Amino acid sequence: MKLVIITINYNGSENTIKLLESLKNQIDKDFEVIVVDNNSNDIDKLMNYKTSETNIIYIKNYHNLGFSGGNNVGIKKAIENGSEWMLLLNNDTWVDTDFISHLKADLEGKEGIVGIAINEGERTVYAGKIDWLKPTLIHITMFDVVSPQIINKNYNNDVRHRYYAIGGAMVIHKSVFDKIGFLDENYFLYFEDADFCLQAKKMGIPISFLPEIKICHSVSSSTKKLGSPMLLRYHYRNALYFNLKNGPVYLRFILWLWRLEIMMKQFIKIILGKNKEESWAILNGVFDYYKRNYGKIH
Repeated sequence: MKLVIITINYNGSENTIKLLESLKNQIDKDFEVIVVDNNSNDIDKLMNYKTSETNIIYIKNYHNLGFSGGNNVGIKKAIENGSEWMLLLNNDTWVDTDFISHLKADLEGKEGIVGIAINEGERTVYAGKIDWLKPTLIHITMFDVVSPQIINKNYNNDVRHRYYAIGGAMVIHKSVFDKIGFLDENYFLYFEDADFCLQAKKMGIPISFLPEIKICHSVSSSTKKLGSPMLLRYHYRNALYFNLKNGPVYLRFILWLWRLEIMMKQFIKIILGKNKEESWAILNGVFDYYKRNYGKIH
């Protein structure tokens, strides 16, 4: 089994090195690592990190391509190198020494997309859950609700249970990309993992979860550098795009009502002088959606 771990670095070299150190100490060393740098300011610190114990490929992008674009660069390189399984792993994570050996054992006989449990300190999350007409997606902390019997239901009949593998700890077989392509770069960040899993389910690709294998995660350290208003702008723009692209047919007829509700609430807050910066960020996210201003927001 040829396994490649792909991680994105964006001004987070210290976190990325911590992850690489945990990978260097694996009992099973038969895997590769691809580090994709999204035009960071601290790239020199990362490039100076060398180890003979881990096979690391560094790729430097000359623009910040976000989560989806950065991972697509790494995925294409991994496929070019003949990889069978690709693990997308947040750079602000780290793993125990037996992580690779357990992962390989559990991937035997599997196909499609596999989600890995994420230990966030106070809680462990096993999957994401989609709720339509919401600016954020829910993370599930109880594994019994994402059993294979639920996950592998027919897509058209799966109304109440819309679970997906979280992008920060998602393993994907190479055959998936042949069937549905790569991550949608219109998102830049947020919602692309849910979108990818929904596209897979439409094609009958199985999605399963590994509750026993866990990675440790420093929550949101990779994205909070952008600042809260900018994150709100991405959330609302991407939520609208996600619902339009993936929602049931009836959503396309009522999506405009949700847009109107969002805008009215934010205009009222601005008039009342409450959280103006956040309200303008949300409105700009809606305007971005109207203008089809996708990808990275400048």
